[in-house]
Amino acid sequence: MSHSRALKALPLEPVAAATGRFVAEVRARAPFRLEAKVSSSDGLPLLCAIEAALGQALARPVTQELVWLNGAPTSGAHVLQLRAFGPDNTLLAEAHHEFAA
Repeated sequence: MSHSRALKALPLEPVAAATGRFVAEVRARAPFRLEAKVSSSDGLPLLCAIEAALGQALARPVTQELVWLNGAPTSGAHVLQLRAFGPDNTLLAEAHHEFAA
């Protein structure tokens, strides 16, 4: 499989859309820090999609932690975990998504 075909098989758009929806839901609560964790054997392109979505969705600078967890989950799916924290590190919201591999 070519590299470009492999990227097309990744759920880049759904991951970016889920990230954008999450930010839209927490934006009014003025998060201080956003954390995105990806479990996937192909995590780097997914993190790039998340970073682009955050750049478009955030109205102000927010600390971002983007983490590629080592290896794919046992289900073989691509897993996205999103969390938003307040300035005192209080958890404001979290979301969990799984995308077919």
